[in-house]
Amino acid sequence: MLHFGNFRFAYKQLIKKSEAELDEIMKDYIALPEAKRNAFKDRPAKSVSIKEIDRDKTWYTGYIAPRVIKREADHVSKLLENGASAFNLPDSEFEDLVPLGEMYKEMDADREQKARQAIKNTDIYLTWDYMDVYVATSMRARWEFEETADFITSLFDRPQLKPLKLRWFDPTQSLCADRIDKGLIEGLMIKRAYCTVYMAQETDTMGKDSELAATLAQGKPVIAYVPFIDKDKHALKIKTYPLDYFKIRSLILQAEGMFEDEKCKPELQAYDPNFEETINEFHEELAEYRKKQPFSLWQEKEDKFKDQIKEVFERMYRILTIAEFHNFEKRARTLREIHPLALQVDLKTGVTNGVLVVRNVEDCAGLLHRILINSLTFTIKHIVKGASGITVLEEDISRCPFRAVTDYEKLTNSFWNFYLVTP
Repeated sequence: MLHFGNFRFAYKQLIKKSEAELDEIMKDYIALPEAKRNAFKDRPAKSVSIKEIDRDKTWYTGYIAPRVIKREADHVSKLLENGASAFNLPDSEFEDLVPLGEMYKEMDADREQKARQAIKNTDIYLTWDYMDVYVATSMRARWEFEETADFITSLFDRPQLKPLKLRWFDPTQSLCADRIDKGLIEGLMIKRAYCTVYMAQETDTMGKDSELAATLAQGKPVIAYVPFIDKDKHALKIKTYPLDYFKIRSLILQAEGMFEDEKCKPELQAYDPNFEETINEFHEELAEYRKKQPFSLWQEKEDKFKDQIKEVFERMYRILTIAEFHNFEKRARTLREIHPLALQVDLKTGVTNGVLVVRNVEDCAGLLHRILINSLTFTIKHIVKGASGITVLEEDISRCPFRAVTDYEKLTNSFWNFYLVTP
């Protein structure tokens, strides 16, 4: 099942082979884990390493940061040029704009330096002799960069992975000046990497989903990391996030119907019977605040505003925590049980290749380790649905189908009569 997508086809291929020929066909699957582990450990050290960008500065490598910094810096300059009276600002608030203007200048200079470093890092990635893991992610806002950086650091610091001298492509450390070059670089990394770790974040994008599909189409493993939300920890984490996070996420979750979800809504109502009014009140308060203070990067003012609407803000971040919990539960369930494209076919062989879903970093590291050293374990299951059935090779950590062979005879005959025929 690992190598063939059809039992009869496999039988016809294998029945005539000698032991040596069988070993050659199955060489990728019978390699001993200890030998694979030693091959990783015996690798030479990297001849050149990237210069890591600090977690809280990784968002400088994105395409949104320069626009936000420039827009807010220009607004400060305009206020300073026209004077306090032109904008009905008290003298005390106007005086605050002088150090704020300096802050934006320093921030922009720092951003430019980090962007140059990220471009150099990209050049270094292009020279590495190995590329083992591609991390597929989508990042726009600052918190997305920081969450991605935290996950990647936590994953590759795990004791089972650290000794393997792995090479991985970290998108928080890379930047490319041109979108076409960026697409080519990422395509190369996916082609070179042994597998892809797909981060199922708050939202998915065409780019990240296409990277998942491109990996599966090459017959390579994909691990989908869909984090399990610990509500108390998540609430404490997001309460420090920028105000724009709460505006953006609440609107997206509303548009996706999470506030009306049959599992989510009862829990929201149990916490706050008037949760819709709380959300609306937060948006109204934020809109009024933004009229007076449009600078989203002015942390001191952001924190002060959170204190001013303390009761509403606390309910708001707990409402979003409940909604995000159900959002990620739904995403995991969709990838594991519902979405047909969670299994795709190797374009060369036609063999089914399934996404392996994990919910925590420890399982992600354990599964990645097993993939790399060829020690995956499986359970063979035959699932009957209606008049037909499917035999699946279920991976034991993720409990997801890694391979599948259908009993649907018409599909089987059509698929294997036509799939391998060159058009």
